[in-house]
Amino acid sequence: MSSEKEVKLYFIRHGETHFNVEKRLQGFCDSPLTDKGIKQAKSVGFGLSDLEFKAVYASESQRVVDTARYAIGHRNIPIITDPRLKEMNFGVLETLLQTEIQAQFGDILKTLFSLKDLNMSAPEGESYLQLFTRTSSAIDEIIQKHKNEGGNVLVFSHGVTIGNYLMQLAKMSGYTHHENCSVTVIKYLNGEFYVDRIADTSFRDKYYLK
Repeated sequence: MSSEKEVKLYFIRHGETHFNVEKRLQGFCDSPLTDKGIKQAKSVGFGLSDLEFKAVYASESQRVVDTARYAIGHRNIPIITDPRLKEMNFGVLETLLQTEIQAQFGDILKTLFSLKDLNMSAPEGESYLQLFTRTSSAIDEIIQKHKNEGGNVLVFSHGVTIGNYLMQLAKMSGYTHHENCSVTVIKYLNGEFYVDRIADTSFRDKYYLK
């Protein structure tokens, strides 16, 4: 009989950033949280305040680390950063406005985000399959660390990273957009994954700080 206990992974996308507002493509590149993004991070922390978390993991991008810090607040939990939880690498499209991308590369974003071909990538970027491989390696290690004790684990990451992981893990037919500071919950037990909720904004909105 297995001694494993259920691990419940709470994936949270970072708060709104300046590049989000400006509609610049933001993957490996970074930009600070806006005032609204900080409020979103604090709010999702309040929304999850009734839960006990065993550990906190985060992409090493500053916008994600800052989101984690604001969300955790006064909880005495160290943030463990992992580069494998970073956003998709969009190559030469990084930092460009959507209008600039349209002018220079035509409908590449429409094609890229259709997810009809998981081997598709931006020029000098990475594919959805490559992204899933690195994300999975990080999540699998997290599960190995916590499956004997079980419990809730926070994972702060990025919209495409979380959405792509969920889509390929659960073999979903399409990609779900993840709003800033939305929460996706996946349970793991005895080698099986179970999707509990997807891109849920209720935790963020329950105590949204005006």
